[in-house]
Amino acid sequence: MEAAKEDTKALKSVEAAVEARETTSEGETPTQGNMAGSEKSPDTKGTRMEETEIVNDRKQKTEDKVQKLHSKNGDIQQNEVQKEQVQESAKEQTVNEVKDMAQLEKSKEQEQQGVEEEEEEEEEEDDVFGALSVFTSEVFATLSSPAEPLQREERNPRPLAANGVDPANTMRLLQDLMTYDEEEPDVTYGLGPMDSHGRLAVVSHLLAALVTTLDPQHLRRLATRIMSDSCVWVSRLFRYFESTAYIHEDVREGVVRVCRMLLHTRYPKYTTDGYQALYARPPVIYTSSTVRPGLPQHIATMLGIGCGCVRVVPCNTIVGSPVAMDTAALDRMMAEDLAAQKKPFLVIANAGGGAVGGVDNVGRIQELCNNYEAWLHVEGHALAALTLPNAPNLSAKVGDSMTLPLSLWLGVPSLPYITLYRAYEAAAVHAVGLTALSLHVRLSCLPLWTTLQTLGQSGVVSRFQHAFELGQHLQQHLATLSRIRLLSPAPPDGSNFVTIQDLVTKPISTSQLLETVSGSVVFQYVDEANNGGKNTEYYDNLNSWLGQVVRRDVGTIPLELVQLETAGLVLRWSPMEGPDTHHITLADVDHLIHSLHHQLDILNATVEQRKTFTELVSSANNLQLVEIPGWAGLGGVRYIADLWLDQNPVLETTKDDINALNVHLVSQLKATDSAFSLGEGSDGLNCVRFGMVTADTDLSELLSLVITTGREIETSSRFLDQMTDIVRKGIEAATEDLKRENEERLWQEGILRHVPIVGSVYNWFSPAPPPGIKGRTLDLTAGVLESTENIYRYHMQIRHGSAPTRSETKLPPAPSVQTPVSPSASSPSHSRSSSTTSALVPGSTHSRQASDLPPTTPDIKNISAPTLTANGTTAAV
Repeated sequence: MEAAKEDTKALKSVEAAVEARETTSEGETPTQGNMAGSEKSPDTKGTRMEETEIVNDRKQKTEDKVQKLHSKNGDIQQNEVQKEQVQESAKEQTVNEVKDMAQLEKSKEQEQQGVEEEEEEEEEEDDVFGALSVFTSEVFATLSSPAEPLQREERNPRPLAANGVDPANTMRLLQDLMTYDEEEPDVTYGLGPMDSHGRLAVVSHLLAALVTTLDPQHLRRLATRIMSDSCVWVSRLFRYFESTAYIHEDVREGVVRVCRMLLHTRYPKYTTDGYQALYARPPVIYTSSTVRPGLPQHIATMLGIGCGCVRVVPCNTIVGSPVAMDTAALDRMMAEDLAAQKKPFLVIANAGGGAVGGVDNVGRIQELCNNYEAWLHVEGHALAALTLPNAPNLSAKVGDSMTLPLSLWLGVPSLPYITLYRAYEAAAVHAVGLTALSLHVRLSCLPLWTTLQTLGQSGVVSRFQHAFELGQHLQQHLATLSRIRLLSPAPPDGSNFVTIQDLVTKPISTSQLLETVSGSVVFQYVDEANNGGKNTEYYDNLNSWLGQVVRRDVGTIPLELVQLETAGLVLRWSPMEGPDTHHITLADVDHLIHSLHHQLDILNATVEQRKTFTELVSSANNLQLVEIPGWAGLGGVRYIADLWLDQNPVLETTKDDINALNVHLVSQLKATDSAFSLGEGSDGLNCVRFGMVTADTDLSELLSLVITTGREIETSSRFLDQMTDIVRKGIEAATEDLKRENEERLWQEGILRHVPIVGSVYNWFSPAPPPGIKGRTLDLTAGVLESTENIYRYHMQIRHGSAPTRSETKLPPAPSVQTPVSPSASSPSHSRSSSTTSALVPGSTHSRQASDLPPTTPDIKNISAPTLTANGTTAAV
């Protein structure tokens, strides 16, 4: 019985252990709220169910054994043995179950640790972009925040630091170099405004450098995808389907590599023999005179064929546009070179590029290239019009290759250039590197890819269309203005006129498409008698003034001044080159046209009044006509005093006086009218400068004002010169008189009175009489030098030449000394020195230095209290 009781207790302990394990397993959560652990919970539940079944089976077996033991109560020994076996089996089961639970918990911990590591890796990947974003924001904030300029020693170049510099100090120096310039310390520079597309392009450059940290194989696959997308999009945009694109950083690199491909194609032995293969039939490059300067010479230099292989084709002089290539001359040149055992190699045509924006006859040039087996490369702003027609499947046949500056046309900063070309042989293409990708530094095509993605086809086309509409609208109005010569190709008038909208909706040939759009607007103000020649220097000054004034009035349209060899100074605006063209409206163009109308009225009036101005100045005796370099107004006049009219040539000393007189004249005229200004003629002398005038300006009145003011200054300066001469002579006479009086007094009093010690004893025994005060006074009005005894005795002054008043009826005796002082008869009536001029005209640039001035007063330290009076005012000498 005791054994049965013990077996029952063992059975209960096993059941309690099983219930405790079930309770523990039911109370546990899968992974304590972890999503990754919850995804693995079905496997964990299956494992627990298998464990529960095993325990139940073992429990059932134990119960069966216990029942058998109860049925055999007689055999106590056998029951004890079975009891021991049951206890051992129960212990083993408990140990095994504990081990299973430990392994299960360990696996759970490993799974949870793996999930946490994966989450940490994902967080680290996110942190790379997040940290980069924060760093970029800090850099942009540092560069955009205003700061005071650094000291000179902080911004001067210095050797490379041995231990490096703090990045914050580096960005601070970069900000200072971007904002300030030592050559222009008063000017503050800043970054230009950018829209969302421009900012995305700038950030894409950062990402293009960042993606180079990817795995090399993955980076190559990514670069191939982005490269192929960009090439396909551009080819379809410009309807140049049978072509391949090459993306490059230098605008000239594309056509250079295309020419190298041609060398491999046209000269089969070029790969093995090199440049010796070109000796038998050297290649020749033909270019239009309106193509971008230096491009053909650069191609010849890079190919190693020399600039002697470049031939410039003249423009049309009789038939066709004067800014387009003469196709007849091109045909003649190519035939001559072919007969001379040379090979026509490349023709560079212009389609709205260059300074003037001329458009060559691309269709005819293509026919000539096909006949002579030459390659045709086209450049220019008009190529953007290939995207306008609403016929995406219609191919545009424009040359064999073309270079597209999309960054310039779209107004998005720092996009790469694209050269579309027809590929002949794959071996030649790979030999010159037209398909190579530079992945070591950055992925250069990524900014282009992001820009095309965000703009889309409609965005690109709308920007091009808007720019062409602005240019055509301005050209239409300029063609109607008189004395305005339009140098860029003007749109046809009458029934042949085609609008930009017609290019989108109507089927138009490619040649007509290129000739209709206006990539650049170039014009200038000309003389009525000008028949297409070059402007004179004066009209160049007028165009310079017109461009500056209009650009000041209409700041939204960036007019630029360009110097052309055949026309002179011209005004140019290219809507395809402005970064903010898509923000300019037709109202802004109308404002520009209104400003041009107003300024043209002033120009016409100035040109007409200039003839009258020249005649009036020539008829005046004291006025001299002056040509002022770079001045667009009426011109300049110089006032010449009567004294200097007979001097031919003018003396050097007289030039200083003439400069000073005209400086004083301009200062007096400015007080009357601010339109007068000081100028300098081609001879280096000062003059009165006349600016732009209107039709109702009275030139005779202005010139008479100049003459009147000049005579007044001349008269006043003559009076001052006379007074200067009187004062100088008066001081000299006073010095001589006082010196003579001192000598006489010395002899009268005796020498003993002036001997030291002896003179004191002698004066004590025989005091000398008190000396009389005999200073000198100078009357500038009368020109008389007198002694001063009456002034100190009677306390009164007498004006010479004036009638005596009632209080002056009883006059004092005449002074003991009266010396008349008058200017020298030999001195001119108008001889003003530079020192006097500098005193009369403050700030004069022609005054001498103080050390160069002649002395005007003697050293009179030993003179006893002399005085001078001017018009009754006494002053000590």
